[in-house]
Amino acid sequence: MPVYRLATKPLYLVPLAIALLAGATHIALLRGQPSAAEIAAQQPAASGVLLDRHGEELYRFFDREDRVPVRLDAVPGNLINAVIAIEDREFHRHSGFSPTGILRALVSNLREGTIVEGGSTITQQLVKNRVLGSERTLLRKYREVILARRLERHLSKEEILEMYLNQVPWGGTAHGIEAAARHYFGRGAMSLSLSECAFLAGILRAPSSYSPFRVGNTAHLHRRRVVLNRMHEEGFITAQQRREALASSLRFAPQRMAMPAPHFTLYVKRLLEQRLGQHVLTTGGLTIHSSLNLALHRQVQDKVTQGVRRMFRHRVSNGAALVTDPRSGDILSMVGSIDYFARDIDGAVNLTLSLRQPGSTIKPLTYAMALERGRTATSILSDRPVALAIPDEGDYVPRNDDHLFRGAVTLREALAASRNIPAVNELVSIGVPQFIAKARELGVGGWEQQNAFRFALTLGSGEVRMLDLAQLYSVFPNLGVAVAPDPILRITARDGRLHYARPCATGPCDGQRSFQAGTAFLINSILSDDTARASTFGPRSDLYIGRHQVAAKTGTTDLLRDNWAVGYTSDLLALVWIGNNDGSSMRFVQSGHYGASTIWKDIMARLLVTRPAHRFPVPDDIVTATPCPGEVPPDCASCLRDREFYRRGTEPDAHCDSAQPPGELATTM
Repeated sequence: MPVYRLATKPLYLVPLAIALLAGATHIALLRGQPSAAEIAAQQPAASGVLLDRHGEELYRFFDREDRVPVRLDAVPGNLINAVIAIEDREFHRHSGFSPTGILRALVSNLREGTIVEGGSTITQQLVKNRVLGSERTLLRKYREVILARRLERHLSKEEILEMYLNQVPWGGTAHGIEAAARHYFGRGAMSLSLSECAFLAGILRAPSSYSPFRVGNTAHLHRRRVVLNRMHEEGFITAQQRREALASSLRFAPQRMAMPAPHFTLYVKRLLEQRLGQHVLTTGGLTIHSSLNLALHRQVQDKVTQGVRRMFRHRVSNGAALVTDPRSGDILSMVGSIDYFARDIDGAVNLTLSLRQPGSTIKPLTYAMALERGRTATSILSDRPVALAIPDEGDYVPRNDDHLFRGAVTLREALAASRNIPAVNELVSIGVPQFIAKARELGVGGWEQQNAFRFALTLGSGEVRMLDLAQLYSVFPNLGVAVAPDPILRITARDGRLHYARPCATGPCDGQRSFQAGTAFLINSILSDDTARASTFGPRSDLYIGRHQVAAKTGTTDLLRDNWAVGYTSDLLALVWIGNNDGSSMRFVQSGHYGASTIWKDIMARLLVTRPAHRFPVPDDIVTATPCPGEVPPDCASCLRDREFYRRGTEPDAHCDSAQPPGELATTM
């Protein structure tokens, strides 16, 4: 073989070797990198959005990136054009990589002395943000170019642009155009002006450097001018539009934690974390449609705050309120304190979820159980001194708030006028274990451990949460069926599909029947009877709401530690508490005249002002009749009543002849 052939043969292998080496290097560099289809299928973390019942945003739940994905058609054209003009003017002409763009960016930046535009295309930036990260090496840049070209072959320009606008960081926690618009201007992207679009496009390159929230920083104004000039050069806007945009001022949203209903928001957040998990809540892009009526809630918050401030001189420092629709359980307003941010009163504590003694607001449960056992509104009860022997503890001697005794009273007056001794006597007849079991059935638990309170439970010695008391009270306007408060109407996934819907979100809820309809109606009738409660509260007290029939009950605990007012119509239930978080005593409250009832009346009157006159519906098992004359004792002035409501089968015609005068109640258990 000729010598020259031996010497030159390896030269033929050099190009092949180089090609093989380049191919192997290319494969190695891209090993483990996602395909274009996988990149397109990736969904970045999306914030959970909490809305009120009318669609007004309450809060966004996120981990590190606040992002609300939107479709490209929900982004204003000026924003799209501004981004293309300043970030990638050849976007619609290149295939993912632009050598001329890199050269032009280098020249522009040298001429301006600062970063005017980058060399990476929009597609490259998308790949970097979604896949590769911000590492600055030649190898990373190589991967970026190759993956960008792959992505351009797999997706349309519009799809790439939509992904990019939803992906990129815009400063702080704001990622994506929708979150950026809300972060800087407090509203959605579609409402942005040309000037605001130019600002947002301009700060993309270096959000912290161009931040308008840095004191004395005006760099964003120069950057906006650069963007508007570039948009004019590219033909996106006219000279007149550019001048007008430059002349307009930028009004930025205040940078603070925006929670118009903080106690409600954090309550819902805890519920959702328990049901869904924190990761799903903060990254899954869920939209939570809550039951809160934000406009109504703000009115209730104002009423509570103003009402408590009027009572500061009486050592009242805090208050709370809950408004629900008892039919569905919708929480319309949740006011956990007079000021969430007030540290001196522990304002962040949500008092609608705190355990407090309910006082006499628990008495309607006692009398509902008595009515189920055959009592009627005209049953004669004893309001006389009584001592109840409790083994190993001595006698329990209940007292009325006014320290007086009225002898014989009807059940109607005993409940309406909130007499203590008749309520204790009825609990003796019912039995403490049965009372605790019924309370638990209606949503009030934990009294098993408080059995030492025994007969004082009917006077409110057992602690309750306001939220649970709302469930208990819902049994009366719902004519015997209790409905638990629920703050969530429905949850939709990021693609719009329904993730969860409350079964009774749009109407009355079916539930377990705890009382007969007639029993619940009798409680409604008694608690709305201004005449029957006048002996304690006087006529037309704070529990009276003009033309509306409204049932109401107050409660005050020992040493004035808690003061309550609870009242309702068929579709509104409002609960108010005032006191001090530390349990210290107030100086003065007077149920029905001054205290929680004053705030409650302000709230209820405001909610009912535009509604037609309300009357509780009369169920089929209720009849009216004249009370038996023989049942009216001579010392019971309140017993004289022409007509009364009775559950069918308990009316006088059925038992007048066999009626017996009330005997002495047992003094031992």
